[in-house]
Amino acid sequence: MEKVRKLIDVDHDVVKILEEEARKQKRSLKSLLEYTIEETARKLESPSAEYRTMIEDMLKKLDEGQLEFTSIDEIKSKYGL
Repeated sequence: MEKVRKLIDVDHDVVKILEEEARKQKRSLKSLLEYTIEETARKLESPSAEYRTMIEDMLKKLDEGQLEFTSIDEIKSKYGL
């Protein structure tokens, strides 16, 4: 994976908070920041790899006739809606 270096400006108080969290996790501030940024990017990925896998599994089950559906009327009746 190719790394990219970026310069960012962060409030001093924020840096102090992040340094404390890094100490709690027994890691460097740089490591904490890199991890946090990468995890945030994965969560923002649209759609996520996990979501794509789940949808592919559901489509496979649909094609194989393994999914059961409940009509909205049945759901409304069951829950008194």
